[in-house]
Amino acid sequence: MIFKTTIYTTAALLLGAALMLPVNVAGNESDCVSSYDPSKDYFPDKVESKYGSGFEITYAGNAKYIRNNIANENYVLYQCGTPAPDGASPTPANSLQVGNWTKVAAIPGSKVVLSSAPASAIIEAFNLQNTVAGSYKFLTVTSPCMQKQLSSLPRIEQTYATPSTRRRNVRSHGLVRRVSYDLDGQGLQWTFTTYGMSDPRSFSVNPEDASDMLGKAEWIKFVAAFYNKEAEANKLFADIESRYNALKKPASANAAKTNVGIARYNKVANGTILGWTMVPAQKWLAQGLSDAGLNAYTGDMRSFTSADDFHKAVSGWDILIDTSIEPLSHGGATIPEWQDLVNGYKLDTSGGRSSSSSGSSSLQFIDPNAVYRSDLISSTNNATDADEHLQVQPDVLLNDFIKLSSASSGAKDARWYRNMPLEVPVDWTSPSDCSN
Repeated sequence: MIFKTTIYTTAALLLGAALMLPVNVAGNESDCVSSYDPSKDYFPDKVESKYGSGFEITYAGNAKYIRNNIANENYVLYQCGTPAPDGASPTPANSLQVGNWTKVAAIPGSKVVLSSAPASAIIEAFNLQNTVAGSYKFLTVTSPCMQKQLSSLPRIEQTYATPSTRRRNVRSHGLVRRVSYDLDGQGLQWTFTTYGMSDPRSFSVNPEDASDMLGKAEWIKFVAAFYNKEAEANKLFADIESRYNALKKPASANAAKTNVGIARYNKVANGTILGWTMVPAQKWLAQGLSDAGLNAYTGDMRSFTSADDFHKAVSGWDILIDTSIEPLSHGGATIPEWQDLVNGYKLDTSGGRSSSSSGSSSLQFIDPNAVYRSDLISSTNNATDADEHLQVQPDVLLNDFIKLSSASSGAKDARWYRNMPLEVPVDWTSPSDCSN
């Protein structure tokens, strides 16, 4: 593999250089207050969720009430230096309750732990890296400067305790051990994580499960609420919203759409291909592709054990987005290259036809070099920016989709989507690339 490293500054990796300029807006408190006035509105700057973000937020006096519908959790945030609001009763740490936990915290954040790549991207957008005091031991990110910072901070373990709690979405009555982040004795406030859990000091950040493209960006507002950065969040979001709507293609222009499908081959460590899977696009992804003039496959997830049958099923796709992984013999996995995809999908690249001996059908995505993966920006510690900055920058993502839609012989200049037939190399990032 030829390794190509492009140096990304924090500004380049985040929401664009213009958005990195400080936003000097007076409003919510930036620190604890020294006295409490029950008649005061402590949060004159507020945010709201207008799109399908998956969370709702309301304000009252010195408190913010957030409902995270994706994680099935409730958060009560109150201004540091004031009392917790009446009725703010957190779910006990030893509760057997499954889901719908209530978690309470004083804000703004000053010593937080990261276990969420999107939260990391948002914190950098607000230039709040100094509030990160640790990270989960298995968290990996693509931002060179955040990689550098996390390497010098404590790596937090998960702990398991009793009593156990019932596993969600499992019919059996078996109990599983409770899991939480070990923040005790370190002066740490809470963990930004990626899913709801039985941990009273974890808050879930879920842009990947938003139902709307702009709803993904609204998670910028969510994280901002933990820092009293609502004014800055509103400006960042308004800029993203404006750019997205300017790029969005009118419905009347999408009469003859190009078909896009997501798929993977299923390979095990000894090299055996067990089958192939057609993956329906998530709602936000289908919307974004549609707004670029593309038609996403949103049918059922379908699995195949015959390459011929798989090729026939995807023969109408003009663009293939691959999500396969290449398992390693000693464990783990790596990023596939074009030849891996040729072998994994059993492709004949000479004429855009499958290499199956029978029932071969023309595969429309090969000849125009229209096979992509969203791992163009990846880190040497196994992170991909598709899990990080892509999740909260729908305007840039839409621009990528437009490039995929308009390219006649394969797009090579997308932000996140790597053209596989043209063998565009991965832009590998590492802490040494941090320049600010």
